[in-house]
Amino acid sequence: MSFVLGFAPWILFWVLVGNTGFVVAVACATGVALLATTVTRASGRRWRSLDVGTAVVFVVLLIAAIALDDSVLERWLQPVGNLGLFLVALVGVLVGRPFVREYAADAVDDVTARTDGFRAVTLAMTWMWVGAFAVMTAVSFVPPIVDGSATVRDADRPLSVVCYWVIPFVVLGVAGAVSGAFPPWFDRQSAKVAARAAPATPVDQPAAPPDIADDTVTLELPVATRHDEPFVVTVAGLDPDTDVDLECTGVDLVGRRWASHARFTPTSDGTVDTGRDAPRDGDWSVADPAAPIWAMRPEPGGEMFVPPADAWTVTVTVRRDGQDVVRRSVSRSHADDDVRVEDVELGGRAAVVARPDGDRPPAGWPVVVCFGGSEGGVDSQRSTVAMLASHGRLAVAVSWVDEPTAPDEATVVDIPLERFTRAITEACALDDVNPLSVVCVGISRGAEGLVAAVAMAGSAIRETVLSGLVLVSPSSVSWQAVGPDGDIPDTSSWRWSGVPVPAVPVPTGRLMPQLVAEAATVGRDIDRGRPSLLRLWPAYAAGLDAAIVATPLPDGPSLGSDVPVPVLCIAGADDALWPSARMAHTLVQARHSDDDRLVVVPGAGHLIRFGEFPTAAQWTGGIAFGGDRVGQALAQRTARGEVLEFLARILD
Repeated sequence: MSFVLGFAPWILFWVLVGNTGFVVAVACATGVALLATTVTRASGRRWRSLDVGTAVVFVVLLIAAIALDDSVLERWLQPVGNLGLFLVALVGVLVGRPFVREYAADAVDDVTARTDGFRAVTLAMTWMWVGAFAVMTAVSFVPPIVDGSATVRDADRPLSVVCYWVIPFVVLGVAGAVSGAFPPWFDRQSAKVAARAAPATPVDQPAAPPDIADDTVTLELPVATRHDEPFVVTVAGLDPDTDVDLECTGVDLVGRRWASHARFTPTSDGTVDTGRDAPRDGDWSVADPAAPIWAMRPEPGGEMFVPPADAWTVTVTVRRDGQDVVRRSVSRSHADDDVRVEDVELGGRAAVVARPDGDRPPAGWPVVVCFGGSEGGVDSQRSTVAMLASHGRLAVAVSWVDEPTAPDEATVVDIPLERFTRAITEACALDDVNPLSVVCVGISRGAEGLVAAVAMAGSAIRETVLSGLVLVSPSSVSWQAVGPDGDIPDTSSWRWSGVPVPAVPVPTGRLMPQLVAEAATVGRDIDRGRPSLLRLWPAYAAGLDAAIVATPLPDGPSLGSDVPVPVLCIAGADDALWPSARMAHTLVQARHSDDDRLVVVPGAGHLIRFGEFPTAAQWTGGIAFGGDRVGQALAQRTARGEVLEFLARILD
């Protein structure tokens, strides 16, 4: 309503200028404009740029109306008035006071009004109005320029009627309709997008299909393997002159079916070996011992692969001429059978401990403490700690994120960094670990918090426990808190000793073009089974660019310079969530240490895991992770080897 009242002087002017004396029309509009500014100020609100500018314009027009002859006013008063409105709106934008923002702020809470997303939307809407006023101004100048005798009161001249009245007010009406319709439309469409991102519910693994045997064709594959081990499939007894199809299928944690398919020409001895032979065509194109796994694709509508909590059943089928010849189902698990995985509490927070098989070394087991990303809890790290324990490391995953009380509640807001240091200390206090051989692994936001905690703790943590850090898809800075609805202004993600850690703002307004595009295409995407995905990278990259301007460091601020232990940074060059490769480079560059290692994997995105998992559908919850299938497969293998080599160098 206040937005409409802001235009009240103009509406009154446009109604009167063609129906009464010019002085009367301008005087009435001037009185309403001055009254509006007075009421605004008396109510305790700040001056609004539109109100003040309108009052100034009409005072000037009133002077002109009194001083000039009607023959001049009837030609020029309307276009000059439109020009004044255009300049008021334009100047408001240029001085940082876009009038749409000033009015919209009255309808939202103070926190929302200070978010970058709100500022971006209201700025875009103001520019739309500036454009509309520019068109109105340009068109209304046409009659007096083209036809020297044209006036605003002409009723029988098409040029005057169309250019003074029809086109300007059609444009004004369209702008008003867009301004009024866009917010509710955007809210409705965004709700549809959000509904698509709702998490699925875990289900039990279905029973494996019955095996099929053949008297002549044999299928060899590992009966039981870990997720981090190869998956070589060998078929023998084939006719070298007949192609065969190999299909690999499985069902993920939430019941989605995944499958890969490839066609092979057997070698002269009648065999096919996926570790030796490249397929003729199919879901992968190179000889790769893990390709049948990483090349799997989900059924339509699927997203990021999440392995079952226990063993994952994988079924391999060999077909010839469209007929199933042989089929076997095998098991892929997180750890060796003798690895002991236990749910515990460390420092009052949920944790998982994975202990290696065998006798405890005299000095205790080297320990690896793992911190996952902002997804919360420890479930995302179960596969990691199990893999590490299978390689002889006692591994601990500790939750640092508060479980949200509502699905749309932000989780990484004002988190005490002491949770990280306390988790490290508690892990070192376990009775079967070597407290002098400790490496921490941080993933994404967990890496950000881990680096910040170690930087804050300084040399004290090195002198007591810590030996090294592994940072996957890391951040080099502490970021401002971001919630489901965008940035949370003036709020840090972290605090240390009760004091907020200085944070780099995330300009989420950079995401508005994507959000509007999502809202516009969600119906079509649903019909076609395509995901609605948001790339967060532009906002974080813009935040880094701004941070570089504000800091003397050549590549921006970095917490890495305050980390007193060797660091291994692993990042994907095609990270769509944030610029992890750039930030990993900054972390390492700021330290100037020969003990550090930086690994940037081409074609890989944000989600880098340490097992051989399907690499299609790199997104979840509507957030794109980036990376292509081959790059992700390379990243999984590279990251696993780099981490195990780093642990051996640091801990052994």
